[in-house]
Amino acid sequence: MERLLGAGVVERTLQATVALLALTPIVTYVLWLADGCDPFVPFISDMDIPLRSGFTFTLGYALGGILLATTGVQLGVLRDRWMTSARMSQSWVNLNRFSVLAAVAAGIGLFWISFTPWDEHLGLHIVQANVIFSGSVIWAFCVTLATWRLSQEEGGFSDVLAPRAAFSVLAVVGLLGMVERVFRYTGLSTDLYALEERLQFLDEGCVSLNEPLLSQAAAFEWLLAASMVLIIATFLPEVRVLTRAQGEEE
Repeated sequence: MERLLGAGVVERTLQATVALLALTPIVTYVLWLADGCDPFVPFISDMDIPLRSGFTFTLGYALGGILLATTGVQLGVLRDRWMTSARMSQSWVNLNRFSVLAAVAAGIGLFWISFTPWDEHLGLHIVQANVIFSGSVIWAFCVTLATWRLSQEEGGFSDVLAPRAAFSVLAVVGLLGMVERVFRYTGLSTDLYALEERLQFLDEGCVSLNEPLLSQAAAFEWLLAASMVLIIATFLPEVRVLTRAQGEEE
C-alpha cells in the first residue's frame, strides 16, 4: 500500500487517468466520424454502439474507471494523512473520506458502463450514468471545499484552488444543463420510451442526431466530462505538497 502512495506512483497514476479520460472520447469520436456517423453532437455513450468506436469506448473507459477509483483512493489517503498531521477537525476528515466514496462509486460506474451499451440495457445504462455523473460532481464539490480549508493551513493548496473551483462550476453547469435538456425532451417522465425511440433511427450502428434538445444535452455532457478531466489534472501539483515531507525523508 505504501508503494502506491509514493509521489512518483501517484503522479503517474494521475497522468495516466487524465490521459485516458481525455483521449478515450476524442479517439472514439474520430472513429465515430470515420464510420460516417453524424458529427454534432452525440452523447459519449452513443459512440459505444458502432463496432470500432465501441471498442475504444469499452477499452478506454474500463481502464479509466479502474484508474479513477484508484486515484480517488490514493488522493483521499494522502489528504487524510495530511489533515490528521495538521490536526484538522474531524468534520473535514470525514468530508475527505466521503469524497473517496464518491470517486470510487464513479470509477466503478465508469468501468461497468463500458460493458453496458444503452441500446441493449437502457435502464441499467441510465442508472450507471447517474452514478458516474452524480459521483463525479459530488467528488468535485467535496475536494474543492476541502482544498479551500487546506489552503488556510498550507499556501501550496492556494495555487490549485481557483482553477479547481472554476472547473467544478463548469462541471455543475454541464450536469444541470444536460439534465434540464433531457427532461425537456422526455417531458419530466421516468418512462424510458422517449429515449428508446432513438433505437428506431439506428443506421449501421450510428444514432441519428436529429433531436436538437438531445444534441444540446450531449454538448453539456461533453462539458461535464472535460471539466472532470481538468479537475483531476489540478491534483498533479498538489501531490507534491501532500508528499513533500515523504520526499524530503527519501
